[in-house]
Amino acid sequence: MVDVHRPRAAPSLPTDTVPHPPSLRPLTWLVLILLALVACRVLLSPSLSWDQNEQLVWSQALAWGYGPQPPLYTWLQWGVNAVLGPTVLSLAVVKHVLVGLTAWFMFLAARQIMATRTAWLAAFGLVWLPGIGWELLRDQTHTVMLNCAIAATWFVLLRQLRAPSPAGFGWLGLVMAWGVLSKYSYVLMAAAALLAALSLPAARRALLSRGWWLTPVIGLGLVTPHALWALAHWQSASASTLRKLQPPDTLSRLQGLLAGGGDLLVFSLLAALPWLLMARWAFGRAWRWRSVAPAAPAPGQPAEVQRLFTRYVAIVLAALLAMVLAGTSSFDGRWLQPLFLMLPLLALVARPTVAADPRGARRFLGASGALLALLWAVVMLNPVVDAWRGKDERMNWPVAAIGQTLRDAGFDGHGLVIAGHHTTGGIVRLAFPRAQVVVCDIDTRWTLDCVREAAARAHAQHMPLLQVLAEEPAPAPWWRAAWPGGAHPALQTRVLPYRWTDPARQGLCVEFMLAGPDGRAPSARANAAHPPQQQAVCIDHR
Repeated sequence: MVDVHRPRAAPSLPTDTVPHPPSLRPLTWLVLILLALVACRVLLSPSLSWDQNEQLVWSQALAWGYGPQPPLYTWLQWGVNAVLGPTVLSLAVVKHVLVGLTAWFMFLAARQIMATRTAWLAAFGLVWLPGIGWELLRDQTHTVMLNCAIAATWFVLLRQLRAPSPAGFGWLGLVMAWGVLSKYSYVLMAAAALLAALSLPAARRALLSRGWWLTPVIGLGLVTPHALWALAHWQSASASTLRKLQPPDTLSRLQGLLAGGGDLLVFSLLAALPWLLMARWAFGRAWRWRSVAPAAPAPGQPAEVQRLFTRYVAIVLAALLAMVLAGTSSFDGRWLQPLFLMLPLLALVARPTVAADPRGARRFLGASGALLALLWAVVMLNPVVDAWRGKDERMNWPVAAIGQTLRDAGFDGHGLVIAGHHTTGGIVRLAFPRAQVVVCDIDTRWTLDCVREAAARAHAQHMPLLQVLAEEPAPAPWWRAAWPGGAHPALQTRVLPYRWTDPARQGLCVEFMLAGPDGRAPSARANAAHPPQQQAVCIDHR
């Protein structure tokens, strides 16, 4: 007689829990997807969005810091530019290699605690995290590297908990320095992960074993030069982030708490719900079974890792809540979602039986591929849709026409360029790779000093000088600051048609002043194929 009240036994757990060389088939798919993404980005547009233009300007030279961001991404971009040149291809290669490495490190991290086939689910399921799936196809740079560094950190940390070694502590210090030099918000993730691990007896013994001191020595040694630069340039390194955390339009303490708490709640839910709902749909009843933790789990084993991840999430949420109580009234999803990058690992550790459900795995991977294709199509079609709507989309800027307009005016690509913002500066560098581009942002209060210093260098070295701004007109003092003597070249204005956009509906305003080595305006070239555009008046739409 069958006891109908006796609960059914959970499906048997996979025995494939010891790391071994992974199958090359999923890795091949990952490489093919990334190659397709790079090709589509190059074909999508010859123009760039904000972050990528910023990288073209910053990567002209190596430095210990660049404005409000750590320098590692720009160093990497500088190296690739040295091989491929400052092009759309070089920007796409850096970004998508980091995206691929993020998925690979996520697989390696998952492989420390679960079967190979389940570990691949963690890697490919990243597309369901809004901070990865959608944002990786948009204009992002430092956040992409941050995601990669966080995935690498979890891989190294979990491997070290499983089998501590002095070499492992060295690698942990290296990846932590990588994270800090990628984006400053990494510090919160690293601190929360270490605190969570040190709060568990078995993990604490592993982290304090022989050679532990290599982690802080290597990490601090690699980060110190940039830290000294950041202290010396504190205003430029911190002002932008502080403005975003505490917008000036917050009217009261209560409104600030509500706004900050609302952002925290929304972005925390977005970081987890899409992935969890998709996994619940894909695996159905198999998703209901939970793992049974032993009384004294060993370090690096699934039960211990589940406790580690749970405490990590609790520490991160407590720290973010403390920021809200301290006055932070605005969060950006790009800041928060990388902190929850390991949520798929937590869910899969808590539901290890899904590895025994091949049908669910196929549904999971199929849904992930379908979402990636959908997001891919949206990103590819977005510039075309904006063109039909007559919207001033930066991916539709006429890069070739801008370059030809400046050539026709007499600029041959050798000399110093003062651009009014990074978007213009990056586009000019695409068109003239040999030019020295300096960005003096018209929206910053020290922009006139920036213009004076850059122009003085050009005048002293008898270099051609081009002042240029696109999309919005610059105030008159910004133009005059480059010419302290009073006499200056004539301000020229062109309105160029966006790609695929009806010129009668919308045009790109380009303003510039151009002087040769002698300080005089060069002679304009006649060009039958590209006749000079008529002078126009640009309207400030801000």
